[in-house]
Amino acid sequence: MISNKLGLKWPETMPEWEKNLVRKVNFLSLIGSFNVIACLIVFNIIGFQFLNVHFFVVLGLATAVFLLNYWSKFILASYLFFAIGIYLLGVATMFMQLESNVLMYFFPLTLSIVQIYGRKEVFGHLITWSIIYFLTIGFLIILGPKYYPIEIPDSTMAVLKVFNGLFAFFCGMMQITVITWLNIRQEEQIRNVIDEKRLLLAELYHRVKNNLNIVTSLINIRKNNSTSQEVKDALEDCRGRVYSMALVHQQMYSGSKVGNLNMMDYLVELIRNVEHAFGDDADVVLEVDSTELILPISKAVPIGLIMNELITNSYKHGMVPGKKLVVTIHVSQIGHSLQIELTDNGPGIQTDKQNNNTLGFELIRSLCEQIDASFIVGKNTGENSGTTIQIKIIDYSAKAQLFV
Repeated sequence: MISNKLGLKWPETMPEWEKNLVRKVNFLSLIGSFNVIACLIVFNIIGFQFLNVHFFVVLGLATAVFLLNYWSKFILASYLFFAIGIYLLGVATMFMQLESNVLMYFFPLTLSIVQIYGRKEVFGHLITWSIIYFLTIGFLIILGPKYYPIEIPDSTMAVLKVFNGLFAFFCGMMQITVITWLNIRQEEQIRNVIDEKRLLLAELYHRVKNNLNIVTSLINIRKNNSTSQEVKDALEDCRGRVYSMALVHQQMYSGSKVGNLNMMDYLVELIRNVEHAFGDDADVVLEVDSTELILPISKAVPIGLIMNELITNSYKHGMVPGKKLVVTIHVSQIGHSLQIELTDNGPGIQTDKQNNNTLGFELIRSLCEQIDASFIVGKNTGENSGTTIQIKIIDYSAKAQLFV
């Protein structure tokens, strides 16, 4: 509000934390100016007119703080603000002496330092001013009494003790109230930005899903109009792959955490689609160690395509006459690694050449390289004992996920 009144225009590339720093410095400078005026009046009443020149110097420098903020010298403005505080409290301590409770004014000033510099971007400034304040207070306590310029009557000292104690407490409460109000405003702005981004992400995923569904519909139309079984099979493969991507985006916007994929929910829907395409001639057993296993968008689409290829491949090549196909999918998270293991009871992969030349396995290998995953294919021991395929994503990490 104060920044707007001053005509301060934020640069387009200015980080939000710098804007908050400017707001806090401006607010605290305004409050500090009002406090100085109040002290000026009270101290003149009790006979401390010799502090007037220092109060007027402080008021003039406070104006410079606003000007520095207006000129976008934000860190310099904060430094001047705290330098003014040290100057004023140092002078007040020397004239009013330690017995007057004047050091209590350092409490609201310390709160200001923490609130303004309490961020990682300016943490070094917090350390700097903490050291300066520690040295200043140490000097005033240890060496200050040697240089007191005046003697203060006991009656005046009693008044100063009460006034300084109460007014320092009032200043501290005012600081806390103002900073809390600014923080509440900042939190509301952050919540509004998050809500807006969540809405935009949901709309984006919804539109992508709709477009991919249109593609699957066009593929279905072409497949139904074809008389060649080979063409129909190829188009069905394409339709399954497109659907696996569409399902990722559908889960992305319909879940409680937009932009992330629940592995369990996704695999259930994917298996249902494959069963619908190939019939109910197989039992698919899904084992996921955690129902809250979440995938970021960067991993979700490749893993979705990989799982579609693996399950479809088992349906196509794992059928044995007189024996019902059983496909077991086990998903587990080990540390920061995600492990997917698919096992079926089909005839198994016969040769390495057969394994290497299929389009599906080439696609799986390519996708595994994309997400830095290892890909291992093995045939179980015994006749018609099936195949085991293991995929391990080494760099899978929950810290890399974006929850909105």
